[in-house]
Amino acid sequence: KIYGKSNIKMNYFKNKTILITGASSGIGECFANTLNKLGARLVLTARTEKKLEEMCKTMNNATYISGDLSDKNFSNELYDELKNKKITVDILINNAGFGFSGLFLDSSINNYKEMMNVNMYSLVSLTHLFLNDMVENKSGGIINISSLASFQPIPYFSMYAASKAFVTSFTLGIYEEYRELGIKVLGVCPGYTKTNFNKRAQMSSQPVAGYLMSSQEVVNESLEAYRKGKFLIINGKINRFAKAVTSLLPKKISLKMSKSIIRKGMNNSQW
Repeated sequence: KIYGKSNIKMNYFKNKTILITGASSGIGECFANTLNKLGARLVLTARTEKKLEEMCKTMNNATYISGDLSDKNFSNELYDELKNKKITVDILINNAGFGFSGLFLDSSINNYKEMMNVNMYSLVSLTHLFLNDMVENKSGGIINISSLASFQPIPYFSMYAASKAFVTSFTLGIYEEYRELGIKVLGVCPGYTKTNFNKRAQMSSQPVAGYLMSSQEVVNESLEAYRKGKFLIINGKINRFAKAVTSLLPKKISLKMSKSIIRKGMNNSQW
């Protein structure tokens, strides 16, 4: 369901050219399907070329450029290809991201390097490239997909939470820098969402009571928040409550609490 409580205005995204990273699954795929129905012109990117090709065949006005954002060169290659095709991006959705669960030493430094390239470097690089055009055109916007994890250091997700803390901080900073120029910048902070992220993070898709949201719910809330010009959204009432509670606790207590919750979830094959 696209409409309903989210009340997305049908015409707001119509004919806007929107670039979505990590568009082949999860929240990114849901953004693509929803915006297609809202009449947007889409540019989709992800590693899985076959899936992107299949998606574009079912859409009204969509093209794709496949590539791996863990490769630091791909951001520039993507930008240059769009320039060559004379495609001007109105909205950039930096959705691509992944993480690893478990003890810090359980994953190799190469895995962490790849994660930092996707979660942070590519997001900054694409923002730098496309924001420059938006400022020149005095129009445009950026949606950066962060996480509820960005507000709290999380044992067993240490690197992921740290990378998302960077995303949230960076997003709020550039929002304030460019808001007076008419550029919209929104940080989106979902909680536990049922997506393919779970597989790559070595997590199951079993719901964690009270926290699981669908990708569609996240997308609906996020698009409406962007339309209204908000700069930050924590998706879901329970997640907003959880963030408020943990922010009031002494850091030592909140760390112990998050460690206990995550470890219990791992023992129950939920994380």
